[in-house]
Amino acid sequence: MKQAKPIIICIDDELTVLDSLKIELKKAIGDECIIETAEGGKDALELMEELIKDDYEVALVLSDYIMPDLKGDEVLRRMHEMSPHTIKIMLTGHANLEAVGNAIKYARLYRYLPKPWQSEDLKITVVEAVHSYLQDQKILEQKVQLKKLNRELEELTRNQAKIIAQRTAELEKANQELQRLAILDGLTQIPNRRRFDEYIRQEWLRLSRERNNLSLILADVDFFKQYNDEYLHQAGDNCLIAIAKTIQRTLKRPADLVARYGGEEFAIILPNTCPEGSLIIAKRIREEIAKLKIPHSRSSVSEYVSLSMGISSIIPFKGGTHLTLINLADKALYKAKNLGRDCIMLELID
Repeated sequence: MKQAKPIIICIDDELTVLDSLKIELKKAIGDECIIETAEGGKDALELMEELIKDDYEVALVLSDYIMPDLKGDEVLRRMHEMSPHTIKIMLTGHANLEAVGNAIKYARLYRYLPKPWQSEDLKITVVEAVHSYLQDQKILEQKVQLKKLNRELEELTRNQAKIIAQRTAELEKANQELQRLAILDGLTQIPNRRRFDEYIRQEWLRLSRERNNLSLILADVDFFKQYNDEYLHQAGDNCLIAIAKTIQRTLKRPADLVARYGGEEFAIILPNTCPEGSLIIAKRIREEIAKLKIPHSRSSVSEYVSLSMGISSIIPFKGGTHLTLINLADKALYKAKNLGRDCIMLELID
């Protein structure tokens, strides 16, 4: 565990100099730092290595230049490699400019003080060096903390982005589901009257430009009120669902659309379909409904549920509207009912 106080290492091959340095440093910094000594360059390097290994902070090194084993500039250079943030000061009366230059270049020498030193100069230099080191460490710690906070913020931002993307996708999915539900009949799950109105207007405009046929089949369940009275409303609902599924299954083209038009009435929009083609489709639907063999004891035209159908087919024209097509199909359906039901009638524009 890192100690509370930083360490100062004093290096000199003379014990009397080391003792003097310790006294001077105590006067300068009191108990602010722990003072260690080394009698030579090799001892100093070993001491530095042990302190770093044990996770101690070495704030300052004061080294003599002339020593028997290693020169001061070489000692400081090696110490700089071990601890770049440690502040280095060289104390000697024999250093040449080249040695000082090497120490500055390779060890980031903080200051050079001549020996014998002036007590006041030593005091000011050491106090400034220690405070500079502590300030640098504080800045480093703040940078580390800032990097940590930035990483946490980036992670939070990424998580928030994921959450936002997820919520956006969920919202989009929910909106799509709402839009889907808005155009579906709640009972039969086929397009509702709203979707029918949108689609027939759309196809009228498109086919008026392309000059091609648009056909419409209106189909009504024969004697459906009597069916409900006889078999009750749940059976009536099941009957409508079965008819809707059957018509939808009978239509083969993606552009064809069956919608619940209202009550027991269904509408089938057939783009690009001529009168003859719409008749074929209507007959096929009538046959498929007959195959269901849904009993209807109250029907006067069949023992099973049947449909009356009215067909209209027009090439949409400029100045006309889709209402023309609807009115013609409605007129044809009315004729089919009046002719006895369970039949198909076609009405064309005059």
